[in-house]
Amino acid sequence: MPELKFDEKQLLLLSRIKEFAKQIEDKSFFRFFNSSLLAKKAIYLYGNVGNGKTVLMQHFFQILQIKKLIIHYQNFMQSVHKDIYQLQDKSQSKNNIIKRIAVNYAKQAEVICIDEFEIKDITDAMIIGPLLLELIRHKVFIFITSNIEPKDLYKDGLQRNSFLPIIKEIYQKFEVMHLDSDHDYRLDKIIHTTNRRIIYPINEDNKLEIQNIISKLNSNNRLMSKDILVFGRKISFKMASEKVLVTDFEELFVRELGYVDYVNICQKFSIIIVENIHIISSDNTDLAVRFINFVDNAYFYKVVLFMTLQDEPIKIYQNGFRKGEFNRTISRLYEMNSDSYVN
Repeated sequence: MPELKFDEKQLLLLSRIKEFAKQIEDKSFFRFFNSSLLAKKAIYLYGNVGNGKTVLMQHFFQILQIKKLIIHYQNFMQSVHKDIYQLQDKSQSKNNIIKRIAVNYAKQAEVICIDEFEIKDITDAMIIGPLLLELIRHKVFIFITSNIEPKDLYKDGLQRNSFLPIIKEIYQKFEVMHLDSDHDYRLDKIIHTTNRRIIYPINEDNKLEIQNIISKLNSNNRLMSKDILVFGRKISFKMASEKVLVTDFEELFVRELGYVDYVNICQKFSIIIVENIHIISSDNTDLAVRFINFVDNAYFYKVVLFMTLQDEPIKIYQNGFRKGEFNRTISRLYEMNSDSYVN
């Protein structure tokens, strides 16, 4: 079971989820489904990406000592489509096929946990709703996690009106829980499983390493162009999400950004990746000052900083007018690369 510190909102939901698990464990499943102690016989947990929904589901799943299944939504639907294809040969109606699939799942598991529920096309929309209701009818307890509130499922989808009755059924049959937490456990995992964050020199292996980190941070395609406003002035970046900024030497230091700009950037983003840090010549004081101002603010605001550098940090600016200040900043940079900084 993942060792995590839950915040207050997560603990409240965890307590409620454990109530469901206890009722399922303490009673026969037939009695549970006919019990009024828990009015709803399924859970729909939604909230922002990475805020611990899957971890809560895993806690629930591991508590139970009965026949159970935990599966990602896409894998679940792939399996269902395969079953439909195989059963179509027997000239059955679609409704009968879905009923047979539900019966087969009910034989395998008394509890089914479906992670990252998201309906993207009409085929899935017309299958998943009736299947969930059939599973519940066969006394299978369903636990769903999703980034999407039920009322927004399959939003703007083709023939969505046909899906609206299913949304109504979800609100009637599922306990709908909202995990309103800003903490992003996915980002935590990436940070704590990365061997180093200050990466040098710039070679093919190290380029691949930083690209792998960026790919993990962008697993949900959240990185896109973004503007931030500083006293009415717009600063544009090519790759950013709500919490993550991916930038480079040219964008962050060659541009004429001031101290207050770096303050706002470091307040806005909790993870910043800066690629291709070049050697700063001794006469390029402006570049050195921008680097100092950025790193000092990143340190002050506890930004998790990833960098790729042409050489080891101490050699980036060696003989210039600001060398003393720069060396202090490099000392901070080494500290930011330590495990203690991110713990």
